[in-house]
Amino acid sequence: MKKKPLILAHRGFVTEHQENTLASVEAAVTSDYCQGTEFDVFLTKDNRVVLFHDENMKRLTGIDREIYDMTWDDLKTIQILPEIEVDGGIRKYAGPNSIPLLEDVLETLKGKDCFVDIELKAYSPRWSKRKIGGEVGKIVDRMKVHEQVICTSFNFFMLYDLEKKYRAVPSGFAYDDNMPLSINRLNRLMETNIIGRAVHSNAVCLEHTLIDDDTIKKYHKRNMKVGAFTLYPLMPEEIPAERKSHFSAEVKRLAALGVDWIETDYPELASQDLKGVA
Repeated sequence: MKKKPLILAHRGFVTEHQENTLASVEAAVTSDYCQGTEFDVFLTKDNRVVLFHDENMKRLTGIDREIYDMTWDDLKTIQILPEIEVDGGIRKYAGPNSIPLLEDVLETLKGKDCFVDIELKAYSPRWSKRKIGGEVGKIVDRMKVHEQVICTSFNFFMLYDLEKKYRAVPSGFAYDDNMPLSINRLNRLMETNIIGRAVHSNAVCLEHTLIDDDTIKKYHKRNMKVGAFTLYPLMPEEIPAERKSHFSAEVKRLAALGVDWIETDYPELASQDLKGVA
């Protein structure tokens, strides 16, 4: 009998708090609508791991700098804006918020009944950015939260660095449908698990459009978990009825196929979709 997939809040509970903040993560793991959260991490100039989504900080803070060129002393004085642009719309929050350290977020989550996808953020597959893998692995290993987390990335080198140094830390390569291959070729590449074998992955995280009828079955035979993203992606407040219907059908399809977790910007909607799923 298939279990219902876990619902993970994408970048935290972003309908209440700014993305990738401690407040958004705490809201996610205490919500009745989800069983965990996904968030993004970068490595600072002085090798601290922080939660943040964009390479350039302007959208979220108004400061036109690359986050990996900043030190933690720089970042801890910078606030995430109360109004931020997301997918063509503006999200408004009660006030500014801080950029958190990964270790502080994991300390808050440690021991709670929740599952966390830590995405090692990558906008290009650069070898020079690999060291975040080992730094995230070091934190997860030191804090003994292996059972609660999966570390995912679109960057092979980051996961290679992680697993070379901390093999016990769970990881998974991620695929999206913007990769420079056709959907069919991407699906074949992904289902062979060539990349996953190379980095000793325990899971795979997939854009939902890449999952066909036998994808999840193939990974489960390898004793690997499968996550899907991003259902009900964050849009302006009014979701067109046809889009809502499409994502609702996708949530139910993925659940029927046995996906292990679903990442969404609207956990309440995905949770409602699963109520009718056996």
